[in-house]
Amino acid sequence: MKFFDSRKDIEKTVHKLPHWKQGEVPVFVTFRLADSLPQEVLKRWFSEREAFLVANPPPWDEVVEACYHGWFSDALEEHLDAAHGSCALRQSRVAQIVADRLHHFDGVRYHLRSYVIMPNHAHVLFTLSEGETLPDTLKGWKGVSSRMIHKEGLSDLNPFWQPDYFDRLIRSPEHFETVRAYIRENPVKAGMKSGFIHWERS
Repeated sequence: MKFFDSRKDIEKTVHKLPHWKQGEVPVFVTFRLADSLPQEVLKRWFSEREAFLVANPPPWDEVVEACYHGWFSDALEEHLDAAHGSCALRQSRVAQIVADRLHHFDGVRYHLRSYVIMPNHAHVLFTLSEGETLPDTLKGWKGVSSRMIHKEGLSDLNPFWQPDYFDRLIRSPEHFETVRAYIRENPVKAGMKSGFIHWERS
């Protein structure tokens, strides 16, 4: 398995958030429902994050990256785990549609390592196959699942997904295991005993 190397070329794409890809380095992605975060929380988060990025332009060393995720990624996760919004993914059929989309091209366009589908967001750890892109993969997961959910009349939320997503390249074997543990423990941390789907490749 390959891991992120800040000395090597990085493929970058930008929407509201920057997204990095480096060959077949595993990536940890979080995508969420359109109503999963209150607007005032999101506006404050983007404002504070922008100030941090201006003061600390990437690529980062491990210390700066740890600060970033401590101040921004962890704070965002706490808000998501508070289960704001419709939490449509709590419905078993809705969550299963999303899980089925994740598995649809597994082993072909990407290789799944682990995921958890929570009531208002999903975390996925995976490796893209050669020639595949992160934006196209997320567009496929979200676009097809949203159409299927609306076709079956399972949610009135439209758009169903927030357009953007959060991603992080995996730096080391230890980082990989830390992320897998985080995904596995997310439901417990959120105080959940049901209403989620967790999967992990053995």
